[in-house]
Amino acid sequence: MIEIKNLTHGFGDKTLYKNVNITINKGDKIGLVGANGAGKSTLIGILNGTQLCDQGEIKYQGKFSVGYLDQYANVDGELTIFEYLTSAYKELYDLEKRAEQLSLEGAETGDMSKIEKASTIYDQLVQSDFYAIESKVRKFASSLGLDVLGYDTKMKTLSGGQATKVILCKLLLQEPDFLILDEPTNHLDESHIAWLENYLEDYQGTFLIVSHDTKFLDAVCNTIFSVEYSNIVRYSGNYSHFMRQHEERVENREKQIVAQEKKIEKLEDYIARKRCKTSTARQAQSRQKQLDKIVRLEKLNEPPTPQFKFAYKEINSSPIISVKNLEVGYDKTLLKNISFELLNGEKLAIMGFNGLGKTTLIKTIMGIIPQLSGQVHLAPNLKIGYFEQVLNWENQNLTALQIMRNEFPRLDDKVLRSYLARAGLTSKHLLQPVTSLSGGEQSKVKLCRLMIEPHNMLILDEPTNHIDPKSKQVLAKAIKEFAGAVIFVSHEIDFVKSVTDKIFRPTIA
Repeated sequence: MIEIKNLTHGFGDKTLYKNVNITINKGDKIGLVGANGAGKSTLIGILNGTQLCDQGEIKYQGKFSVGYLDQYANVDGELTIFEYLTSAYKELYDLEKRAEQLSLEGAETGDMSKIEKASTIYDQLVQSDFYAIESKVRKFASSLGLDVLGYDTKMKTLSGGQATKVILCKLLLQEPDFLILDEPTNHLDESHIAWLENYLEDYQGTFLIVSHDTKFLDAVCNTIFSVEYSNIVRYSGNYSHFMRQHEERVENREKQIVAQEKKIEKLEDYIARKRCKTSTARQAQSRQKQLDKIVRLEKLNEPPTPQFKFAYKEINSSPIISVKNLEVGYDKTLLKNISFELLNGEKLAIMGFNGLGKTTLIKTIMGIIPQLSGQVHLAPNLKIGYFEQVLNWENQNLTALQIMRNEFPRLDDKVLRSYLARAGLTSKHLLQPVTSLSGGEQSKVKLCRLMIEPHNMLILDEPTNHIDPKSKQVLAKAIKEFAGAVIFVSHEIDFVKSVTDKIFRPTIA
């Protein structure tokens, strides 16, 4: 279906891919995995034609349609959700208009050939289930929770996450032969993820998915592409099967590297001892030729494991937060009749589908958005650390180190570098413009802010959206061990359960 030959690509002085050869076969259900910054998004760009590779060839065998979940696609904001979704069938709607025009012209002129052509088109529409389109659109939209937003809602009024769900829904309705999805579960709750899992399990086409949700990959994939050693390695089976094979591969690789290093050391020692003597110079030259032919094995470039630890500032008040009959929203009410208390040290997870108003709720609690009615009482001198899910930066050209300098001018570079390293960022990351970092790396910069300054309470909005499984485990441990109170929004039930059993599921107004 797609053959990648001798792909070489890099970013700056970093080589992402070196002479990669791999094939995507029809029916492959691929999970693309790798460390943050390994080049997953780059590969997606190369496959969907939005990015050119430095060297190599991408060969497409036969004709097939490609669908890509582009969260930044240009969408006509004046379209309603329903109009946008039904545009997935534009060709069929155009055919219907053509048939109506032919029927009208044939009736007016008595031209039976036009009437016959119209009849043929109508038969074609019936065979294509054209008259079931609207019910199918509503069924898909409901399965992804879009019906709650209102089918007449204009696209321009949607949040980024809501728009992404609508774009995903249209993409699934189009049923392309090759589907490319980049973090499709980021804006879905458990029930919608379960629906998407069932859909992809039965999907007749080929797909490639980038996701940090390992449970999701386990459910839907029969193949894993792993970005490792500047290469893309194909593994058969789901994510769990891949992990077992990958661990064996890494272990064997480490043994090979140790054996090679011993061989190199032995050759270098022999050459150093023998090359100066006339009687043994020829043997030394022979050993040097052997040494020159050795292709040095590359070690797996695993990113450093973060060591998240959030500084706590003592507070004696309890409850920390008291919410009574709270009503939140903007032009209209999203949530109402919300009442709860949070004691010092408690961890509260807020779960629910995207667009429900979870972010609006936490921003209202923090005072960023005024409440429509009700009461929010915060403990005196409460200092909140806030993680915002949107990866926006005031100055996109600043590096992570420069951002930290501006926010914490009292700290010298050595201390700031130390904190950023503990957040799992390397020296190279610190010198790149922050927007050139992967989503996971940008999230680690945001989390680093919360490690530097002490807080009584943390409010985290989807902190796991972009980070890898190992970093998620460390983050869960850090949240659990934080002595203060935490409110966090998440759609990942396994992550939530690893932190707390206190879950709040608001219902829409």
